[in-house]
Amino acid sequence: MGGAMFIPAIFASRPKSGLTASESWFQGTVPTLYGRTVPFQDAAAEVPRGEVRAPVAVVDADSLSARTFTEGVLKKMKVRGCDIWFMTWIETADDLFDAFNTSADMVLGPLHATASDAELEDILSVSDSFMPAVFVREGHAIGRRRSRGSPSETLAHLADLGFYRCCVLDTDGSLSGSWGDLREDFPSLVPFTRSPESTEAISGPRIGCLWPPRYAP
Repeated sequence: MGGAMFIPAIFASRPKSGLTASESWFQGTVPTLYGRTVPFQDAAAEVPRGEVRAPVAVVDADSLSARTFTEGVLKKMKVRGCDIWFMTWIETADDLFDAFNTSADMVLGPLHATASDAELEDILSVSDSFMPAVFVREGHAIGRRRSRGSPSETLAHLADLGFYRCCVLDTDGSLSGSWGDLREDFPSLVPFTRSPESTEAISGPRIGCLWPPRYAP
């Protein structure tokens, strides 16, 4: 995977006033507001665009906060000229069908949200455009029912299930300095960090906040 590709992430929500984007990051596994909130299209207009169509990540803050899949963000998100990598709460293959109903090109679902390994295998049989997202806090991968494990062992287990491309979301910077080793063992790994600068040395796709929160811990 030669070359670096930065994928900006927009945290999106749909209150009664319409689709919005905010300066947010994760507190544990929950999206948390740390700064400004604006209409979604204002954020979409700031996404860098080149000659080649590239992805943008849209984080469904509503579904991740509610811990259930909802369609509010999905139905209204649109970023002209970009493929959408949509992060939302996926428990079952049925949720994945719903998530692909509109403009999502790739769906990222937290590992801790999935119902079981068997359900993950069903999801893989439905689509190869689903990427498990392993949330990491204090150096530990967060699993189902608040279990914790080694990021490397978790990624190896997902590879055994057939998922060779996974996202690893470092919620608190505890993987700083470990990305090179992880990428060496798992070449298709996609890092997701609060600040894009933290993974500048990593080749291949990497996700970071379009607006890194200034006041997040």
